[in-house]
Amino acid sequence: MPIVNDENELHDGDLSTKFNQHFHRSTADGMIDLNGNYWYLVQENELANFVSLFEGIIGVPMGRILHNSAADCLELILSPVSNMKFGLFANKKRHKLLSKYWNIFGWGRYDWKADSINTTVYASIISGFYLAVVEQQHGDRRKIQWRQLAENMIQCDVEVIQKTLPAPKSLPDMPWVFQSKESGTSINRLLESHDYGWSVDGKKSFVLPCDLINRIIFNSGGYVENLRLTISQHWDVTGIDKRFSASMICVMQSFKEVFSASDVFVYLNEANNWKSVISSHLAPFGLGSVEHVESNNEMDVFAVKKMPNAPILIGKLAGLWERANGKQSKCKIHLTNQDFLVNIQSLLGYN
Repeated sequence: MPIVNDENELHDGDLSTKFNQHFHRSTADGMIDLNGNYWYLVQENELANFVSLFEGIIGVPMGRILHNSAADCLELILSPVSNMKFGLFANKKRHKLLSKYWNIFGWGRYDWKADSINTTVYASIISGFYLAVVEQQHGDRRKIQWRQLAENMIQCDVEVIQKTLPAPKSLPDMPWVFQSKESGTSINRLLESHDYGWSVDGKKSFVLPCDLINRIIFNSGGYVENLRLTISQHWDVTGIDKRFSASMICVMQSFKEVFSASDVFVYLNEANNWKSVISSHLAPFGLGSVEHVESNNEMDVFAVKKMPNAPILIGKLAGLWERANGKQSKCKIHLTNQDFLVNIQSLLGYN
């Protein structure tokens, strides 16, 4: 009898089924939930590295911005729960549903009676998600303080606030931010359960709503007036409202540096096999809505669809290009009526 376990036994069949029923693949290889919200797959430490780089670029701590962005985006995502009729034992049934969502997203586990969270997700962001869940559970407004007691343990102090606050609004003037109206096609993820979430192919992972990143771009716009030369020389963005183009660049630069610092090997052959590179390194993470248009001796040209994952995708695409070419990049991005036209070339060649 073989010692090696059967492959199917390595995966949590029940959790995988719930995940695959909750999420679908859009026609442009995005990841959407049942209500048309866009998500993307994140591997362990990637979010913490992104936050560290983002705060370093902007030059100020962004914990409260991250927290508020997380709370607002999940409140909107969970808003359909408010209209559900739970009948008898409504409180218990609502808690069961919210816990199911939390588990599907890979965020670990929480105890809403003890206000504690066991997770691998970055503290200020997961506490924002937790606030949205607690407010949905109790049907009132609360304020929260969080303390990270250990690497995977967060303790929250939650208090009721005696005032009515309006629900967060959709982000204005961001033409790539919207909900999908398509039903999408099925996906087949095999998830492996862990104490603090799940993994894919042995790598601890979780999903995040793309609206979180877009809210970070919007909410941090006032903190970024003039980009440092070391950042601005890498990006030339046109067709985007100046109120948040600088913060969008900071986000894209952070995602680029996260990917560039990873141990992912990117092989680009002489035929510029970008289609297979995109299929291997972006599409599995819900970031496949990009097409390689052309290449010449000076640059590679891509069309990135106007979708909520676009800033994440463009940042990682620039990181892919740098890893494949071994050069620093200059990205020229123009937002058209249909998509983002992205031209990437060597920074040295551009200068």
